[in-house]
Amino acid sequence: MVYDIDMLRSFYSNFPKRVDAAREQVGRPLTLAEKILYAHLYEESDICPFRRGEDYVNFRPDRVAMQDATAQMALLQFMNAGKSQSAVPATVHCDHLIQANMGAKTDIDTATKSNSEVYDFLKSVSDKYGIGFWKPGAGIIHQVVLENYAFPGGMMVGTDSHTPNAGGLGMVAIGVGGADAVDVMTGMEWELKMPKLIGVKLTGSLNGWASPKDVILKLAGILTVKGGTNAIIEYFGPGTASISATGKATICNMGAEVGATTSLFPFDNTMAQYLRATGRDEVASWAEAIGEYLEADMDVRAEPDKFYDGAAYQRSVHAGCSYAYLGVCRKSKSEWLSPKDGGRINRFLYQLFLSRSKPCGIYCSPSL
Repeated sequence: MVYDIDMLRSFYSNFPKRVDAAREQVGRPLTLAEKILYAHLYEESDICPFRRGEDYVNFRPDRVAMQDATAQMALLQFMNAGKSQSAVPATVHCDHLIQANMGAKTDIDTATKSNSEVYDFLKSVSDKYGIGFWKPGAGIIHQVVLENYAFPGGMMVGTDSHTPNAGGLGMVAIGVGGADAVDVMTGMEWELKMPKLIGVKLTGSLNGWASPKDVILKLAGILTVKGGTNAIIEYFGPGTASISATGKATICNMGAEVGATTSLFPFDNTMAQYLRATGRDEVASWAEAIGEYLEADMDVRAEPDKFYDGAAYQRSVHAGCSYAYLGVCRKSKSEWLSPKDGGRINRFLYQLFLSRSKPCGIYCSPSL
């Protein structure tokens, strides 16, 4: 099922024109993040070469998602705004107030009873103002968004730290506080300092025991816990096509671990497949029709050092050693060796090694 289909049809009809206008005003090729940001300026006439990390810019996101704990105050504020309905599509997801204890059914029943007043309030307000309501047990907010609402090229805010998960479908999705969500729902400008851009070029493909999670773990080792602060991490390169849409979402979801504003991938066939698998054939077709607009411009991909602020792209993340598990070789139950230097360590090495044609020479096993 495609939600908000009229909004999506209008979006894909206008997106190329907005990107072309931005490219002309900025006067240079654009990264994917820039295309999406410039296409969502609050006023189209405000297009100019904004300075990354310095200028504050007003945006108009496409939608809002709220989890049950933060939605309470947000909806109270929205009610006081005097609006008859949300200015953009919005949803409430009842998942955070469910405590994992005895099992799904028991825990949902317990949460429904103990939080009945909260849930009744959220549902009644949602019904009154045309906000989508996902009851307890309907799913975790960031996964529900990925399966139903995220779309390539879009921009959304969510009152949940896992909101960047939607970057797996090529969306600029940013976690915010309740007050920011209310600004968007009332149709006001949403202000954000123009993010810096960290480009990460992926080459090769994931093989063996390597998983998408290893990509972000490797990147976290490069950037550290604050290396992505006030920046959008944009992945590009031939290696992105080998990662599934859900794998891309995992990588984007964990971008918060390095302090990134959000993360995103360019549109490709894996995203189209996921959209169709989740009943959104129209969205997949619309995105495919403007595919060149849903990736960084060719000049950016050819010479990334001229267009990105970060240098992570210079350390391309490769994967391909079918003989290593998380880049760790085990010699015995108590001794862990690194194929790189043979030094003894007592922990996992969370890194990926370059592809090689033969085993590293030390017994490798995926089992613990």
